[in-house]
Amino acid sequence: MRGGFVLFSHMVTTRSRVVELSEHSPVQVFGFVGIALGVATLLFMFVASPLLELFFENFLRSAVVRDGSAVVYRIAENRQDEILVTSPYTTWALVDPFTVGRLPSVRVDDQGTFVQPSYRAEYVFRPFIALAPFTLVGGFAFAALLTTLLGGPLGFLSQKIQREVLVALDRLALAQFGEHTPQEVQQLQKDLLRADVRRLHDLADVYGVSFSDLELLQQAVLWMEASGATRIRRSLVAIKFYMREYFTDRYANTILGLVYMGAAVLIIVIGIRGLKFLPATDPSVVLSALALEFMLLITYAAVLMYGRTEESPGLRIQGVGSGAASQAASEGDRESEQLLRAFLAIRRSGPDRSQGERS
Repeated sequence: MRGGFVLFSHMVTTRSRVVELSEHSPVQVFGFVGIALGVATLLFMFVASPLLELFFENFLRSAVVRDGSAVVYRIAENRQDEILVTSPYTTWALVDPFTVGRLPSVRVDDQGTFVQPSYRAEYVFRPFIALAPFTLVGGFAFAALLTTLLGGPLGFLSQKIQREVLVALDRLALAQFGEHTPQEVQQLQKDLLRADVRRLHDLADVYGVSFSDLELLQQAVLWMEASGATRIRRSLVAIKFYMREYFTDRYANTILGLVYMGAAVLIIVIGIRGLKFLPATDPSVVLSALALEFMLLITYAAVLMYGRTEESPGLRIQGVGSGAASQAASEGDRESEQLLRAFLAIRRSGPDRSQGERS
């Protein structure tokens, strides 16, 4: 009785550790979001905006006015000219480069007011709207990588990866030993740390998992035990482990739904543009919809690349092992087979068979 109580307490300790890693403090959540938004802002100001300006100047042969000066802009041919004030990050004016530096001097109108000459904008571009999908996705991707390296209050993704490593080790221990203790989980972890390629193949046969999945778990355990430059070098493998073992299973359908929603938004925007409700001289909304769908497709492609295949179902109990879990799985299969046989027997003795005998 006492031995059973000790075993139960060990199991509770293992499960409670997983529960602790599943809960995130507000500091971790807000820290992750804050890092993502901060990096997105930096990407917008110092990477995306300068590259876009170079694109306009080199490929579209247009000069970009974004220094706060006023430009003359006509939204459509049947509309009057209006004055538009540019800004570095919200409103750009694309003008003829041959007119830059060739404006006439300041003149005085009939009322004696000084009139500052203005450029005529061929296109108006709003970078904050068009570049938002790129910079936001980039910010959250960088925040995920950074919080993998950090620990404590800022280790948002690091804590998630550690949780999945413990869950995977717990599955292997359950398949191998049945009801197990934390010491047996630690022994499995030490076996993975010391295993070379030959030993890893042997362990894959013993645990009943594929070699590639067990090797990925080994790399994640090595990441968890590493520090400094070694931890940085193994971070991408740890993220791959997390995506394969948790993220792709839980959020694949959600991301696919977002891809369809992005396509619907793009269709609506293109349709509105075709009806000329959106001016051709302001393509910011159309480019934003294209960027949104592009980033969603890239995200879904990453989910497919890191997801499991039919040949590699992941670190799941596959019926191979000496523990109580394999025995329970076999008993469940036999019970399902008996239920199926009973169902077929009922169908054979039902009305269809009676009609067949009468006929």
